[in-house]
Amino acid sequence: MANRHFGKAGDVWKHLMLCEVLAALEPTHYAESHAGSGAYDLVHDDERHYGVGHFLEVSSVIATLGASAYAHALHRFTSTGRARYPGSALQAMTVLGDTSEYLFCDVDPVSADDLRHWGRNLELSRCRVVERDGPTAVAEWLDTCAGSRRVVHIDPFDPFAAQPGGLSAVQLAAHVTESGSALVYWYGFDSPGEQAWALAEIAQRTSTPLTCLDVLVTDETGQGTNGDLGAGTTPGTGFGVVLANVGEEVIASCDRLGRDLIRTYGGKRLPDGQHGRLRFTRRQQV
Repeated sequence: MANRHFGKAGDVWKHLMLCEVLAALEPTHYAESHAGSGAYDLVHDDERHYGVGHFLEVSSVIATLGASAYAHALHRFTSTGRARYPGSALQAMTVLGDTSEYLFCDVDPVSADDLRHWGRNLELSRCRVVERDGPTAVAEWLDTCAGSRRVVHIDPFDPFAAQPGGLSAVQLAAHVTESGSALVYWYGFDSPGEQAWALAEIAQRTSTPLTCLDVLVTDETGQGTNGDLGAGTTPGTGFGVVLANVGEEVIASCDRLGRDLIRTYGGKRLPDGQHGRLRFTRRQQV
């Protein structure tokens, strides 16, 4: 389904890491289980100013951020007359071009049509969009491209929902890691006690080493109570990515980019106007 949180801080975090993985690994096959639309008309509100707006501003002065694959993909669509925010699928198409074979899954026909439009627009010869249950389609796809360089991105609305006889998003994540494919799994939470929950859930289902790059929104004292993931960035809210099978150099690169981005938020007010912080934590499960 279309992503109503496009361009918010959590989306920026997800895409910064995803594009770095794609640029480094250069997969021959790439899949998304919950792709959403290709692009969204850029909205100018407080959450987007805190997210993509802030990134565009600081990436012009912070060399590492400005040189990132995400920055290059982003500028292609935000620097034109009709500024758009590219979703993860369109960013992947932009980073990899026609060197990769794509599978994008979404049950929303509007989103699926938009993905097909962008595949044609970028003249991609191997871009398949399916309107069916994403975890099932991706699991089947993994069997068809065994032995290739594969990256799978999972960003579900409900991580535990599953079609009869199918896999949930967290089950698919474990299946992806066990197949040897690279995994980028995005998650959110609205309570500090839920930090890194996706790492714990996936780790229960696989023996593959996992890395989690997690961000918690806090108030000015560094604390957070009950957040609101629907709003995006209230104290107690957070988001992160779980990575698997990407290699230590890629993890280190994502870690550096994440820390560089978090530092740029020092002293910046939260979208609701109050003082706050972003707290970055890296965790590993081996």
